[in-house]
Amino acid sequence: MDGRSLRAVAKTASLAALLTVVATGCTPAGVKNHASGTPPVRVVVIGDSLSTGYGTSPDQAWPKLLQHAHLTKKRPVQVTNASENGSGYLVAGEGGNTFGTEVEYAVGPDADVVVFFGSDNDAGADPEELREAAASTFAAASSRAPQAVLVAVGPLSGSEEPDPVLAGVRDSAASAAENSGVPFIDPIAEQWLGGRADVLLGPDGEHPSASGQKLLRDKMKDIIAAAVEG
Repeated sequence: MDGRSLRAVAKTASLAALLTVVATGCTPAGVKNHASGTPPVRVVVIGDSLSTGYGTSPDQAWPKLLQHAHLTKKRPVQVTNASENGSGYLVAGEGGNTFGTEVEYAVGPDADVVVFFGSDNDAGADPEELREAAASTFAAASSRAPQAVLVAVGPLSGSEEPDPVLAGVRDSAASAAENSGVPFIDPIAEQWLGGRADVLLGPDGEHPSASGQKLLRDKMKDIIAAAVEG
């Protein structure tokens, strides 16, 4: 999805608030200026093992790599990564959290962007239950961070033609996002892995390799920049 498509479906009020910060250079209350004098974009990542560094390391996970990046207008990024191995919109992960409970403990009113990434852990769930859980999770994040832009990203697939069960997860999340006014990015349809799954995924054929995590960092950097910078 290009920046224009993302902006067209993002929340107008959220974008306006963020663009005001960009234009004025004002630092939100409680946040110290970085050395550049530019306030950071505060990003919260809600996700599963695609975002924890599973198969590589937490330091190689794309949210950690994003922390050291700058957006196109040189704004630094401050990342809170609430992702948990095994979690999903419906399914609880290793620590007992779903995407919904990740929102509860990680998303606050100072968040600028909330990213939802995944989850194939919801494979096999009832499509309507999954759609409702995703919609409820988006609503909870919006309530906790009214000025934040929400962005949902579907699961990855190492196959050009994903398993129908995985496609079903993607479709339920996409439907919930559309109904909630949340931009939805589909890595499967956009072919993020581009026939390079052997390089971009690890030995298990599911989780990103170190090269794959760098790809995700670059993709997410562009998506977040489009959301907050116009």
